[in-house]
Amino acid sequence: MPHATHLAAISALSLTVLAAGARDVSAQTLPMLKVVSESATIRVRPALLSDVVKKVDAGTMLEAVDREDDWYWVILAVDEHGTRYPGWVRAHDVEVVAAGEPRSVLRHFVEAVEQAKARLDTQAAEDEARLERARLKVEEARQQYDALTNNAPAPAPDQKSPAATQSAPVRIPRADQPHPEVSREYEWFGGYSFYRDQSDSMSFPGGWAFSVARQLTPEIDIVGGISGSHKSDDLLGVNIASTKMYTFAAGPKYARRTGNVTSFGQVLVGLATIRTSAFGVSDSSTGFALQPGFGVDIPIRKPLALRAGFDVETVHTSGGWFTGFRISTGLLLISGGAK
Repeated sequence: MPHATHLAAISALSLTVLAAGARDVSAQTLPMLKVVSESATIRVRPALLSDVVKKVDAGTMLEAVDREDDWYWVILAVDEHGTRYPGWVRAHDVEVVAAGEPRSVLRHFVEAVEQAKARLDTQAAEDEARLERARLKVEEARQQYDALTNNAPAPAPDQKSPAATQSAPVRIPRADQPHPEVSREYEWFGGYSFYRDQSDSMSFPGGWAFSVARQLTPEIDIVGGISGSHKSDDLLGVNIASTKMYTFAAGPKYARRTGNVTSFGQVLVGLATIRTSAFGVSDSSTGFALQPGFGVDIPIRKPLALRAGFDVETVHTSGGWFTGFRISTGLLLISGGAK
């Protein structure tokens, strides 16, 4: 998640600034660096597999904050938004051209943090407003759909054909066919959800999922669901950062019964919102979500069943695309329909 990566970088540099307050920074002489390679990659951490902050060209000047082994911790130049981001660059990609003043570097960074926080607060308010408008549209569409289905006239019996009143042989469907014999009008599901963000290798152990499905045909349902996933980072028992993701999605579901077990597949589309915070700095983004998945329902006793499901969720926000998967399990309550 690109916004989470930026906040992680700000959090890491904030911790170092706090630690630096315990030593005499005026006694340090940190260099100004110049990129000598054709291009240099600035990374979030001093590791080749770490996320990329930015790529800079030869001749770019960088202000150094610290050094760890063969890596320099640097502050990038001001971007088009007036923000300066920190990152790590390999020593062999740069050369020392002048001595720097650490107090000036840290002052610029503090100013950049304040600017970033103000901009992110404004964006979060705009995202909240867009999300609320989307919720109202979904609720309005649901009410219109319920009104149409509840007011549909029932078909009149055929009075012209005498055969209509005669008994006809009862056709028993095969067990491996879709289950029209199951009396279900609504399906209510609630349970635990585990989410794994494959793009940033992050796990969200805390989560929940809720959905409701309405039967359209014996095989096809229309489904609407909401899920939430949470992750937090602690330092010495104190929460320093957290990430939350909420998904609102709806779409069709196809169900098929084999014996007593019902398997299903579904494709949901909707909105996903991601909220991150670290040291009081918050970020929020909302984007399109595509969520195909499948699962099985195992009956316990009428009208309850145990559900296990697997979804692949792809989300596109202003920061780009990311993909993850969700495993959910819980109870399914079947209501309505002919008894």
